[in-house]
Amino acid sequence: MREIFCDVEVIQCIDQLNQTMVLKEEENKQMITIGGVPPDSILLKLDVSKSEYKQKSKYLKRGEPFIHKGCDYCLIIPSRQVIVLFELKSLKPKVKDYVDQFMASEIFINYCNNLSNYKNCTHFSYQFNRVLLSSKYNYGLTSKSKVIAIYHTNSCGEKIEIKTPGFPNSIRLEKLI
Repeated sequence: MREIFCDVEVIQCIDQLNQTMVLKEEENKQMITIGGVPPDSILLKLDVSKSEYKQKSKYLKRGEPFIHKGCDYCLIIPSRQVIVLFELKSLKPKVKDYVDQFMASEIFINYCNNLSNYKNCTHFSYQFNRVLLSSKYNYGLTSKSKVIAIYHTNSCGEKIEIKTPGFPNSIRLEKLI
């Protein structure tokens, strides 16, 4: 799927030697290092700060709130047929905001996967995992390596699972998927 994302603003670097990736938000100086990243992984920044990236397509109505929402990062792991969506939030995340961001990102990435499947005559399908990184959940965890599952209902009334380790400095990917 890498070939359909061509811009250096979108495709992010993964340290292949150490099998790590760094997720960060420049605005609020948040940062986490995630280890154990498989070598075939593709890391995408879905929330690029530049204005031309805020609109998914010129065909879609500008300013339509849900359509143009997106998570901060998307990790595609073809060898495991898993996609992990990451949202970095502050101490007081708004549930509706991050649930909509996860759902809009899943829809967008499914579209991209369908384009890639058609272009390459393949039939890859992926399971989505959602990860919320917020220091709001630091107090509920007894160790840096623990992850809790929180459940919310999306706008269509479907129950979705979101995993959160709070906001540690680093964590292994296998704890999140």
